[in-house]
Amino acid sequence: MIHFKVFETMNEDLKKNLDNIKNDTSFSVFQLSEWINAVINNSSKSNKLKIVLMYNHDDIILVAPLQIKKVFGCKELCWVSSDIIDYNNVIISKLFNYENREFKKIWKKIISDLGNECDLVNLNKNPEFILSKINPLLNSKYRYYQKSYQLNLSKFDYENFYSSKNNSKTKQTDRRKKKKLDKGNDLVFSYEDINLSNFGLVEELIFEKMSSYLSKKEKSFNHKNIVNQYREIIRSNNSNYKFNLSILKKDNKKISSILGVIFNGIYYYLIPITHNTEYKKLSPGRFHISNLINWSIKNNIQSIDFTPGDETYKIRWSNNDFRMFYYIKPTSLKGIIRYIFLNFYYRLRKIYFLKKIYHYIQYEI
Repeated sequence: MIHFKVFETMNEDLKKNLDNIKNDTSFSVFQLSEWINAVINNSSKSNKLKIVLMYNHDDIILVAPLQIKKVFGCKELCWVSSDIIDYNNVIISKLFNYENREFKKIWKKIISDLGNECDLVNLNKNPEFILSKINPLLNSKYRYYQKSYQLNLSKFDYENFYSSKNNSKTKQTDRRKKKKLDKGNDLVFSYEDINLSNFGLVEELIFEKMSSYLSKKEKSFNHKNIVNQYREIIRSNNSNYKFNLSILKKDNKKISSILGVIFNGIYYYLIPITHNTEYKKLSPGRFHISNLINWSIKNNIQSIDFTPGDETYKIRWSNNDFRMFYYIKPTSLKGIIRYIFLNFYYRLRKIYFLKKIYHYIQYEI
């Protein structure tokens, strides 16, 4: 018999339950307890945890890290998430039965019960797959709004891949730019595991990335909050994953940087930046990704996950993709206004030009 329990604090009982299943479950790096804790500890104290554990008799089969938070005065039921979380997932035990129809009814009741405490249900960043299996939450009420892109490195042939993705004009341009980049001092690629002793490199990278967004009036983030979350995750010193910072230098200048995290053979591509130097017009980030691919193969990484987004480079450097979904439902009159706003936002995300205009207007406001 399937039943569930809702935890409103990260107490010892909950931590014990999570520890008991973490080695026997399917999830992405973003659902590790260290990531969830970092988000919770750096969120508003007014947010109310609603972490759902679903059981089949005494066995935990699923964990859903949910919360209720206020957004513009509207109480929303949403995932425990932040700007550093690219996928919002449930954590699924290997004991979970994907064919069990009772699960759908129980999940519907969970969302209905918790939704009654809110003005709106807003579940975003839901991937089509959780690792290799279909996301069991998805149904016809979840709407597609963007894709996520990956590069599968199994039996990967770089030359064939590059040739298939680029026409003769692009190849010629790449050769010309690479020749200019190679002129003079050699390009230097470095890969460094990140810990607290060199965390300052990450802080510098995040600050420069956020400054770049602000200068273009594209997005605005809480820089200090993001830094604090990453610092807390890295401080936990979990050996199951490791952060890696790759830097491309020319004339001892940083011209491209990539922050990633490696977990279960997957390199999650988190924060890339092309530094503002005289070499920027030569597309150093493109050659940096090429080097990252070869480095990943040598280090037995199975795939590079470029995560969701409509950036051109993600499409060009991937050989696999899947869809991302959202679910929104108003549960009060107050929630209807927020629902209209969010529905408009998700529709704009499908059109890159309109999304840029939306972010510009939001920035100005």
